[in-house]
Amino acid sequence: MGRMDITKYIRNKSNVRVLKLVEDGDILKELDSCTYESIDSLDSYEKNVFSDEDLLVIITDLGSLTDSCVLKKNCGLNNIMLLVANDDKFKKNTTKYMNMFFGYGYKYFGSSNSDKAEVFVYDIADYKDNPDWLNNKNWANPELWEK
Repeated sequence: MGRMDITKYIRNKSNVRVLKLVEDGDILKELDSCTYESIDSLDSYEKNVFSDEDLLVIITDLGSLTDSCVLKKNCGLNNIMLLVANDDKFKKNTTKYMNMFFGYGYKYFGSSNSDKAEVFVYDIADYKDNPDWLNNKNWANPELWEK
């Protein structure tokens, strides 16, 4: 997969908050041109389950992510972007960690522009892709039944 322009994605949201589980200056540099509010924990994060304009950006590494149980605590949030530090632990166990994020409903968007983080996004609006056959053209069309 290619690179994801984090800044472009964030600019499409009007209410962005950032939770830093690790202080990573390289990852933060990619957010420099974005306007966001920094929060200390998920406990202080006010959820708006009806807004597609909210985005929670979590800057983390694998150790901090599992220690904080943040994947289990983010229940009820619509839009989350995980910026996971691209460290040796991730590189050595890529399949294991990819499967973990997929299991929580995240989609993989590739590396960040600086290649310092792997980008995963949970967006309830596109959580499940509709299969090609699930559309009104394929229903009640007898001429397609034999296909």
